Amino acid sequence: MIRPTPHLVIDARPRGPRGPLAGEKVLGRPVLDHLLELAASFSDAPVTIHARLDEHDWLRLAVSETSRSNIRLVTGPPPEHAAILRSDRLYDRNRLRKAIDRGRDLESAVIWRLDRPQGLDGADAELIRRRTYQPLGRFWALGPARFLARILSPTRIRPNAVTIASGGLVLTASVLVAVDGPAWASRWLAAVALAVALVLDTSDGHLARLQGTASEFGRWLDANLDELGDMALHAAIAWSCFVRDGQPGWLAVGMLYAMGKYLFLVGAGTGQSLEDSNAGPGLPDPTRPVGGVRAMALLVGHADVRWHLWIVLAAVGRLDAALVVYALYFPVRAIAGAARKAARHA
Repeated sequence: MIRPTPHLVIDARPRGPRGPLAGEKVLGRPVLDHLLELAASFSDAPVTIHARLDEHDWLRLAVSETSRSNIRLVTGPPPEHAAILRSDRLYDRNRLRKAIDRGRDLESAVIWRLDRPQGLDGADAELIRRRTYQPLGRFWALGPARFLARILSPTRIRPNAVTIASGGLVLTASVLVAVDGPAWASRWLAAVALAVALVLDTSDGHLARLQGTASEFGRWLDANLDELGDMALHAAIAWSCFVRDGQPGWLAVGMLYAMGKYLFLVGAGTGQSLEDSNAGPGLPDPTRPVGGVRAMALLVGHADVRWHLWIVLAAVGRLDAALVVYALYFPVRAIAGAARKAARHA
């Protein structure tokens, strides 16, 4: 039975180092705007905002700028048993709807906390990542990854161990590709190793959030192991093709891929993974959505899309196609990026 939507209230009292967190901007908009939008999406009923006495005037001015008429300001804490949206939290809309319908604690819908170290600094990147995260993997890898994270959460296993395990599986797949080439067993073992690695690579971030163990080192390790596995796999493909055909041109294609990927990452201004350097496929700037040919080009380069291509092509023994495609793709992307930067500074 679906419960009626309760009266939602917003607790705007939490403060950060610069003042009320309700006024901090995430993706170019104050946190208060995000919360009001969420509340409005569930009900047309008036929204009550609870504030500190010394911030009541500031909040009244902030509300007046939203052009919303169904808002009531109250001084003091919200009622104990109300459905409370906190201004030091960012929520997932679908999970919030489920929590409300099932009478669960709204904390189960929290996807990011602003009251923790790196909370404000990482909020934009986290929301962008969620908008563009796993265009293919979310249909099958996301569920097992979340299940695994829930199982590991109470244990002493930390996200970095899961990250290393994922990287180890990609390197294992690379060895299988390099050593056994087109053998049927090695092809399917490589495909399975890549598929399990994708689940683990998805799970480490969820585990970090459940345990509260996210760190800069963990993000660095994840990004760099991703790139190491990427390079190792394409080097293995180039070597396997060289052994198969006896053509040194395959080694040249492998070097072209490595140089193109390196130039692309340097041109993007980071040593991070492809999604981080572009803020995700089709959305390099959250205020300026990209469409058409460029959006498709960004999607082709998305790590999740490439990872699924590896899995499929490994199973059918045609990873050489991925090597050729991306040996051309990354140099072109690097040149196009350099041209755009030159045009902006001209």
